[in-house]
Amino acid sequence: MSQNTSVQMSEEEQQHLLAWWEATERGSVVVRRLVSYMTELRLHPESSRADGMILLYRAASEVSYGYAGMRGCIRRAFTPEYSSFLQNNMVRCHSFARRFSDDTKVLLERVAKQISGRNALEIVDHIREALRENDAMLNEIDQKMNEFFGKETLQALQSSHMQSITLPPSSG
Repeated sequence: MSQNTSVQMSEEEQQHLLAWWEATERGSVVVRRLVSYMTELRLHPESSRADGMILLYRAASEVSYGYAGMRGCIRRAFTPEYSSFLQNNMVRCHSFARRFSDDTKVLLERVAKQISGRNALEIVDHIREALRENDAMLNEIDQKMNEFFGKETLQALQSSHMQSITLPPSSG
């Protein structure tokens, strides 16, 4: 099948896609709160100069971009644009949100070690809570994505995605 060949969805698939959309909508509320806390931390005088702050802020922003991309793909899937190319993008955007969420957690702990102000540490705790909520949302989104694609198709799409971002072994 060509990358641009339109894919037709059954009524059941449309219902699963709608459930996936609704989960991403709930998740985007959590991500907006996360980015808001992250902005507050970045601008707070007790933490703004911590090493890695810009990387931390950028990682959280990338989580937001992953959600936005996923939502955009889902929205387009309800149109004649739905194709295998769009399916691949749906999986990529989800993995993007997941990967940068993990990066955000690691970078947050690195930055938190450099912060001693009570107010800034309270913001760090809010960010940790938002990241826990985001993990729960990403797990729900995983489930909805799995229900939409089916286990075998999703695994094939994920495998294809991993192969596309992995460098071939060097021959030297």
